[in-house]
Amino acid sequence: MLQDTWKTRLFRFAHLQAYGQPTQHVTASQSSRTILGRTLYKRKTMTQSSHWLNQIKGEVRSSELMSQHTSLRVGGPADLYILPQDLDDLKLILRNHADTPLFFLGEGSNLLISDQGVRGIVVSLKRGFKNIALPEFFTNKQGKECATLKVGAGVKMSYLAKFAAKYGLTGIENLAGVPGSLGGAIIMNAGAEGTEVGDVIKNVTVLKEDGDLVTYDHNQLVFEYRNTTFPEKPCVIAHAEIELKSGDSAEIQGRIDRYLKRRSQTQPLSLPNSGSVFKNPEGMKAGQLIEQAGLKGYTVGEASVSIKHANFIVNKGVASASDVRAVIEHVQKTVKEQFDVELKTEVIIAGDW
Repeated sequence: MLQDTWKTRLFRFAHLQAYGQPTQHVTASQSSRTILGRTLYKRKTMTQSSHWLNQIKGEVRSSELMSQHTSLRVGGPADLYILPQDLDDLKLILRNHADTPLFFLGEGSNLLISDQGVRGIVVSLKRGFKNIALPEFFTNKQGKECATLKVGAGVKMSYLAKFAAKYGLTGIENLAGVPGSLGGAIIMNAGAEGTEVGDVIKNVTVLKEDGDLVTYDHNQLVFEYRNTTFPEKPCVIAHAEIELKSGDSAEIQGRIDRYLKRRSQTQPLSLPNSGSVFKNPEGMKAGQLIEQAGLKGYTVGEASVSIKHANFIVNKGVASASDVRAVIEHVQKTVKEQFDVELKTEVIIAGDW
């Protein structure tokens, strides 16, 4: 079987050979062609002015396959894919995109993007927003030593947990296995093993639609199960400050290592997946319901309910987004019929369906 990188190159080559090099602004038409089992959709040019794109210091790509940027390894092309270098690039995008839709992307770990891709502009923060400032230590009101860390929205949660451990800071060990970056983790109040991102947030700095920055303190935000509510909907998170307690670095790292080992034993990490697909219903575990419904191993195309953990859907090869969505809908339908429980997706379904 072809290696993933070569598959991607072949799909990209086939797409360009079939329809030609797309221009910077493109939209989907109804024309399509199936190559190597994957449907490629033709594009047509947009007339909107794009001179401001030349001012971007980062990178601008057209017709970028989202399968390269999602942990499930599925998803068609985005009209435009921008990797901003800094805040100035982000402000430029927000103030000039006009009516062109924007979609913000971190590590793509909790995401299912359609085979037809994304209309408009996908903005990825995984290159220019990965800074972590050195800890600022202080003594809290209870007399305990703590520290704050200023963290870019594009920093991976796994790296953040290990960085904190290096400086003897405890509070996010259980989040070391959370896939994705801090920005996405804040938006969905990601959690694991009884710890949620909202537990350690001191403040969050966001960009509004007009490109202006605003900072919200912890008490201005509402952290709920897999959701964070802001005073007004932010366009994109730029960075956040988290507050952690001091501890023993070796002990903290040991807890991280034990958690990651347990995670590797119980989750299908060797195959592309999006993390947990469904939210846990109140007082229940989604994975247990799916397993009890006899759905482990249920397959559509090359998308399958993991036999290792039923709340994961894995890509066994070149699954399409439609395959994955068909599995999701079958699981929801079966669980509803058997247990009268509606499973809601934790994974975000996006793109041009």
